Amino acid sequence: MINLQENSTKNVKLYPYFRFFFNMLIIGPILIPYMLFKGLNYSQIMLLQSISAIAVIFFEVPTGAIADKISRHLSLVCSGFFCASGLLIYIIFQSFYVFIFAEILFGIGMTFSSGADSAILYESLVKLERKKEYQKIEGQAAFNVFMGHAIGSVISSLTYSYNKFLPFWISIVNLVIAIFLSFGFSDPERKKSEHKYLIHVLKSINVVFKTPRIFWTVMFAALMGFAFRASFWLYQPYFKHVDIDVKLFGFIFLYFNLVAAFSSKYLVRKFYDTRPRKILISLGIIISLSYLLPVLIITPAAILILGLQQIVRGLYSPTLRFYINHHIKDKFRATVISLVSLAASLGFAILAPFIGISLDKLGTIPTYTWVGMFTALGITSLILLRKFQKMKKGNSIVR
Repeated sequence: MINLQENSTKNVKLYPYFRFFFNMLIIGPILIPYMLFKGLNYSQIMLLQSISAIAVIFFEVPTGAIADKISRHLSLVCSGFFCASGLLIYIIFQSFYVFIFAEILFGIGMTFSSGADSAILYESLVKLERKKEYQKIEGQAAFNVFMGHAIGSVISSLTYSYNKFLPFWISIVNLVIAIFLSFGFSDPERKKSEHKYLIHVLKSINVVFKTPRIFWTVMFAALMGFAFRASFWLYQPYFKHVDIDVKLFGFIFLYFNLVAAFSSKYLVRKFYDTRPRKILISLGIIISLSYLLPVLIITPAAILILGLQQIVRGLYSPTLRFYINHHIKDKFRATVISLVSLAASLGFAILAPFIGISLDKLGTIPTYTWVGMFTALGITSLILLRKFQKMKKGNSIVR
């Protein structure tokens, strides 16, 4: 019993460090310029992202099941290895078709960490009877990552101007550190699924459809998987549209990450007692406005409005993960979290190519317009879906 307590305490202490180095990929500000440097156009760039998301769709549930049935920390080791391999290919090669392989590797790497890291934290806190601290710890870990990204954004732009490959090498080193840290985790003692792999996955899917709140979360993740992830790939086209020099990208991302850091640390605490679903809906509204308002105010100052997306970035993950973890049993937790992530990847995989085509054929402003309107319509539909679920539940109780 004492050993279990010690392992759980160690997991909680180690978690923020793992999250920091695993997420310290400082290539964000220069990724699109780098891909353009490699000879790609916007359609090819977004097609690559769609392929990566499809890889996530294929491997999300299997890797989540591995985390549930075999080992959480082994999944994290594999995650770092695959992600680092994908980045290495981007350094060495210069071919769209080879980059497809790199995106597949990176997508697989992301699936191995999806659900496994948060499951280790949540289950360790449960063992320590500190479950209520989950959002606070997630928020603090995210704050550390965003502050690291804030500094890393400037480093990225400066090193990119000196050597275009340096931001990638720095990111690979951070992933290697994360791999070594992941060996320090101990899987919390829990009730594992007694079913074989396929039965376990099918039962996890059944949990999603039989639990209205989780089904709603899956639909929400599908929408936000597109709307929020697309925002990153639409920054550079907007910067170019309003004539912002690439040398300033690092400082803009510095501002973005500071907003995200503030949101993850202080807004998470401020809205600690607010119903998670209410927060999630508010984030959906914010993301839709962040697309539509820059269309009305086409100026470099619109960067301040784009910063609203960083509030979503800071609050989204801690809120969503807590909401899911709270409603799922231990033996299905990582797999169900993976199903939610799968829905997010599916939404992005289907619609991402249209963003690339839209940018190449229509331009930046029309693309921002339809993405914002699509997101607003999606959030409205989700609000109506939850009302329908409550109404259906009420009618079944009356009967």
